[in-house]
Amino acid sequence: MNTIIKLARRNIWRNKRRTLITAAAIFFAVFFSVFMQSVQKGIFDNMEFGMVKSYVGFGQIHTKGFFEDQTLDNAFLYDEKMDELAAKYDDVKNFVPRIESFALASNGQATKGGMLVGVDINKENALTQLSEKVVKGTYFEANDNSVLVAEGLAD
Repeated sequence: MNTIIKLARRNIWRNKRRTLITAAAIFFAVFFSVFMQSVQKGIFDNMEFGMVKSYVGFGQIHTKGFFEDQTLDNAFLYDEKMDELAAKYDDVKNFVPRIESFALASNGQATKGGMLVGVDINKENALTQLSEKVVKGTYFEANDNSVLVAEGLAD
């Protein structure tokens, strides 16, 4: 076994320039591979955290079986008991009731699919600061029967 290692060592250093170029190529390939994976993971984690923080939230309450069949039939009625439940826990900073569904919007010959979200306007604004993101028009007012449309869908 020692002779094989001795022969390998001699062969490696027989051409020092080739050995250094090969070692440098391997080093840089591994370095850039690890670097790019780190950047990619950081970007994905940041996107996920931003989405969770600004919209979805870190916890959700659904009825049993909702994830198997995500229809409005499996939604439950919101009442003030949910607010009391959320207020019990110090870690819960915001509690926003929402109901989500999909809708088809059309104008003339153009038709687009979109997500329809029903919200409590004050609680939603406390979590997402949605009123600051309105580009054209105004944010909801109390007892307002209006719709807020995303800029892409409005175009």
